[in-house]
Amino acid sequence: MTQLIQSPKPTFLFIPDISGFTTFVNSTEISHSQHIIAELLEILIDKNILGLEVSEVEGDAVLFYREGDAPSSAEMLQQVKDMYTAFHLHLKKYENRRICQCGACSTTNNLTLKFVAHFGETAKNQIKAFTKLFGKDVIVAHRLLKNDVAKQEYLLVTDALEVDQQTAEEVADASFDMAEAAYDFGPIRYASLDLQNIRHAMPEPVPDDFGLPGVTTRVMTSEAIINAPLAMVFDVVSDLSFRHHWQEGLSGSDDLNHAVAQQGSTHRCVIKGDATDPFFVSHGFEKKGDTITFSDTNHKDGIGNVFSLQQLDENKTRIRSDLFFKRNPVKQLFFNLVYKKRLLAGSDLSWKNLDAYCGELLAAGEEHSSRIILKSSAPADEVVFGKPAPDSGAASRSHSYTRADLENKRQHSFCGCPVGSVFGKTLQ
Repeated sequence: MTQLIQSPKPTFLFIPDISGFTTFVNSTEISHSQHIIAELLEILIDKNILGLEVSEVEGDAVLFYREGDAPSSAEMLQQVKDMYTAFHLHLKKYENRRICQCGACSTTNNLTLKFVAHFGETAKNQIKAFTKLFGKDVIVAHRLLKNDVAKQEYLLVTDALEVDQQTAEEVADASFDMAEAAYDFGPIRYASLDLQNIRHAMPEPVPDDFGLPGVTTRVMTSEAIINAPLAMVFDVVSDLSFRHHWQEGLSGSDDLNHAVAQQGSTHRCVIKGDATDPFFVSHGFEKKGDTITFSDTNHKDGIGNVFSLQQLDENKTRIRSDLFFKRNPVKQLFFNLVYKKRLLAGSDLSWKNLDAYCGELLAAGEEHSSRIILKSSAPADEVVFGKPAPDSGAASRSHSYTRADLENKRQHSFCGCPVGSVFGKTLQ
């Protein structure tokens, strides 16, 4: 049952609208575009400085509103600038950090942002458990998303709101253009402001360096053969949200900053669910010929783990994990005596889990959900697994597993992640 729960009130309506994604080749690209759009919409919502309420998230747009007095032209323009700047800074960083070459990820920098601002009267309807803005002016604001403005990125303001040319020059280095258009609700006058000069004046983001200087001593190597294609194994291993499904000793993976893997993706290995759980940054993703490498770095504990995945044939991949920390003979001896054997055992079980999961996907004719597409950057013979100092007796182990081996999994509660929280407690 629909019920009017509020009589009409004066309301400022504000709609940032993202556009630029077109036709996608497959469902994977649609999935990646959804993650990217969701991150951008969250950024717009977080940059709300006018005390706006969110009425609805409408696909690639957000309907904001504020009851009461309309904002001044200066306040509205500052709101537009803050959202627009944050939006494009995120796109610049994404372009610098992205590793996926799918249609969605590779065209992210083509996304644009426009704004529609209107002032009028709205009421609220209660439709079951949902409250929805209602009224002619809500329709007007949405209709104005389709207009004759020739600019690619702009603010469109109806004549129900104040606009100030001097403030526009100061904020956007541009002037408002006045126009009138006919819609099904009647003629309407509006002003439009080109925003692209704001983007042109933005500085380029500083390149990120996620490495750990001095972490060059390799203390352990674990290796296995996974009976699955390289692309599938990489999709699973690089999916940080999925780590706990195959790495022994983890009950979860959280604190992810991005849904789609990229340089600087973060995650926490949930072991005890407290502050001792290790936090990692993934970086250095690179594909050279038939080999993919990347690193997980724990900056707090000074530990690095380099993953290397090499395609052996169409359905066989060698995966290798090299564990590094700063050269410290005492720390190294303690690690060898106390933790190395258990870590290797945990790694062995993790590889079994990984092999079994990939086998299940292949048997079902399915793919893992992340579907990262990498572009090769150099021949395989240029690959290096790291630049370690002498490994001083680094442990190494290699195995090939069948799905039947999975029956023995989870016999150990120790974290199969080679850089588990044990280091943070004992190897400071």
